[in-house]
Amino acid sequence: MNIEKITIKNFRNIGNESSFALNYKFTTIIGINGKGKSTILHALRIACGAYFLAIPEVKKRHIKSDEIRQIDVGHSLTQQRPVKIEAVGTFPGLKKPISWKRQILENSNTTTSSEAEVGSIRNIGKANYNKISKTGNDRVSLPVIAFFGTSRAHGAGRNIKPRVGREIFKEGYQDWYEMKSTTFKYESWLRSYNVLQKHGKERSHTRDAFVAALKTANPYIVDVETEGESLYLKVNIDGLVSDILPIELHSDGIRFFTEMVAEIAYRCITLNGYLDAEAVLQSKGIVMIDEIDLHLHPNWQKHVVRDLKSAFPNIQFVVTTHSPFIVQSLKTEELINLDPVEGLDEDPDKYSIEEIASQEMGVSHVERSETFIEMQNAAKEYFNLIKAGASDDDINAAKLLLDSLRIKYNNDPAYVALLESEFPQAL
Repeated sequence: MNIEKITIKNFRNIGNESSFALNYKFTTIIGINGKGKSTILHALRIACGAYFLAIPEVKKRHIKSDEIRQIDVGHSLTQQRPVKIEAVGTFPGLKKPISWKRQILENSNTTTSSEAEVGSIRNIGKANYNKISKTGNDRVSLPVIAFFGTSRAHGAGRNIKPRVGREIFKEGYQDWYEMKSTTFKYESWLRSYNVLQKHGKERSHTRDAFVAALKTANPYIVDVETEGESLYLKVNIDGLVSDILPIELHSDGIRFFTEMVAEIAYRCITLNGYLDAEAVLQSKGIVMIDEIDLHLHPNWQKHVVRDLKSAFPNIQFVVTTHSPFIVQSLKTEELINLDPVEGLDEDPDKYSIEEIASQEMGVSHVERSETFIEMQNAAKEYFNLIKAGASDDDINAAKLLLDSLRIKYNNDPAYVALLESEFPQAL
């Protein structure tokens, strides 16, 4: 499963019909807050959810009433209809792309599910489900579909239930629409692996594939051990090597990113376990991540895209970010910029971080702090008044503002004390 294009109308904060082309491997969406980065991800989630409409074991995700765009009309808010989310995508075995759409029509609060609108993708999901559930043959390529919102690291503790074998659809797509650390299932799989593998209910090399994915996606990991349902990691960050520790005792960046990767790898193995050692590397599908830079140091942000591509070479990732370091690691075709800026002429990975921030992300004065700019503007005003022959009162007022800023921001205590003694009115 690979989505080539998504079209959105009257959904959340996107009003006029807008279409976005997605890279087959990795798409990063940037823009100032409120421009619609997360909205595109939420629309993709609904588009992907059409695959499950005929699969009874998987929870459905329709357009919710509070996701209908609202506008001010006089002194009230009015919902805008029709709402439309339309996708074009490809599936293994199909010679050409298919299209499908979910809508809320005029005078309706229900998401459409007609054969004409979603039959093309619903029937693929139904056929895959029937092949496995009716024949018991699990050698069917199933797409990984997972949405990780900004709440993915929230909460504490897990509800770990014992496993007696793989329930492919129920486990492979459980909570697919909102993946959270508190409901990740990879720990249950680890705990049961040895027993089930011994009795022929798990393949021989899937745990090796799982560990390899962790070490590829997080190159700071130098050793991985599994004990029961727990992951133990040894990490090397800038030459500082940790002890082998339970994942919960590592930093938030190490912990939450690694757990997300672990869950993606586990879903690959659950859905396509018949591939055994190649289950992670060969699984296809789409993973959506809001704010991929969450908890990651800028040094890590610079290579996280490359790492995920290497660990999951056949998964399509669609992510959002505010990080210029992540943008700097991309090719032009991997970037959707929702800000009205001119942008760069070549691939972002050819430019400095200052050029990325200013020319691609629209950040002004990246070379100076806001404090410096404030003092610079006050000094310009002061000197311009002197050159223009302004009145003493205007010049003194400008000088007073400049001195107040120098007192406020200067780090030299003797200099600040001198200014305070000479210009107490600046305090």
